[in-house]
Amino acid sequence: MKSLLSVEQFLENRQQYYLVDVRSPGEFTKSSIPGAVNVPLFSDEERAEVGTAYWQEGADRAKLVGLSLVSSKLSKIVEDILEGAAGREIVLYCWRGGMRSRSVFSLLEALGYPVRQLVGGYKAFRRRVVAFFKDTKLDLPVYVLNGLTGVGKTLVIKKLLEKGAPALDLEGMANHRGSAFGAVGLGQSRSQKDFEALLFLAMYDLKNSPFLIVEGEGKRIGPVVLPDMLFAAMHHGHHILLEAGLDTRVERIVTEYHGSATNRAELADAVYALQQKLGREQCEELAGLIRRGEYLPAAQKLCTDYYDLYYRDSRQKRTHYLAVVNVDDLDKGIAEILDLAGRSLQEKVIDS
Repeated sequence: MKSLLSVEQFLENRQQYYLVDVRSPGEFTKSSIPGAVNVPLFSDEERAEVGTAYWQEGADRAKLVGLSLVSSKLSKIVEDILEGAAGREIVLYCWRGGMRSRSVFSLLEALGYPVRQLVGGYKAFRRRVVAFFKDTKLDLPVYVLNGLTGVGKTLVIKKLLEKGAPALDLEGMANHRGSAFGAVGLGQSRSQKDFEALLFLAMYDLKNSPFLIVEGEGKRIGPVVLPDMLFAAMHHGHHILLEAGLDTRVERIVTEYHGSATNRAELADAVYALQQKLGREQCEELAGLIRRGEYLPAAQKLCTDYYDLYYRDSRQKRTHYLAVVNVDDLDKGIAEILDLAGRSLQEKVIDS
């Protein structure tokens, strides 16, 4: 049926659709399809009420309870969807493409609006994500950016993306910087399912790219875990060491982390996660500097007394890398990285 849209059809043309998740706010917050907006048919409490009716009195009674709860809200639901869609074709989904999305679909269709229903709902999309990370082997060359804290790895990734280069902002997808200070100022980290969904869509879009550039990460970024297939590809990829002067690194750390008084308190509290390595006295000193707003000396002390001593990149031999690139000048460094990836790819073609 033309009104039904498979997950694969959605993936191929998803930019043209206005994707609406009609599940409850709690379901949406837990995990969703990236880009979807939540226009819930039921609140969390109403959903629980319908579920109770279903288990205690059967499907027919649950339908009547659901109808009584939603009937007064239908006009507002339709209004919200149409306002957001702004003429784009609407795609609706619920948990598994069942009654919730079908009921809103039927109403919009009856009113003559362009609308489709995602076959299998969120559950089908999630199955596609899981299958991708389980069954796909990453064949394209992977270039991994390593370097000391503050060198600007994330800055480089973001600028590469701005230029349209095939890169993955893993920390952006996780909403975490992957360190003791990783969540400061960012709010709630993403769930594993939402992280995997964002990563899947990014990798799906880059499936025909000549190469892939990522920032060097451990297996975990805050609370989320990298899929085995990507982590293995990064481990066996072409590693590039980024370097920058200490002053540059300190300045970039301060720019990234300092801000509101709330951030200041968060930063000071986060210092104590380093107590096992630095000791109580040094942590107290660092926390004091941060609380007083003395960010530059705090950042410099963190670099020299902690990050540069304990992070693995500082102990790797330079000969272990494909190249060493200075990124004091970000634009110049990025041009060199792209040139390296291009030349390496050409050499691989010639050798084959």
